[in-house]
Amino acid sequence: MMRLGRASVIASLFLLTSAVPAYAECAWVLWFNPEANVHMVESAHSSVTECDVALVDMRAVLRKDGYKVYGGSASSDHVLLGERGREHITYRCLPDTVDPRGVKGK
Repeated sequence: MMRLGRASVIASLFLLTSAVPAYAECAWVLWFNPEANVHMVESAHSSVTECDVALVDMRAVLRKDGYKVYGGSASSDHVLLGERGREHITYRCLPDTVDPRGVKGK
């Protein structure tokens, strides 16, 4: 019984590690979230690196427009937060397989 459990763990780890490179190579979308429960596509990119560059560019635009900016750098987990008074906005890079609006109904 112990061998079966160990084999399951090894198989699971193999599947997880083999999926990581494919996930990193997919297309990425920069999502704009101007208010709660509103998500809009800002731009699409062929890699996470390109999406992160767009995020850094957006960081400069927001600062110029008077926002306090948090994140939007290489170590920010692909998220940029902007705050100006009571206005809060979010930009987030996500793989094109992830839709922050949730599952579409039929």
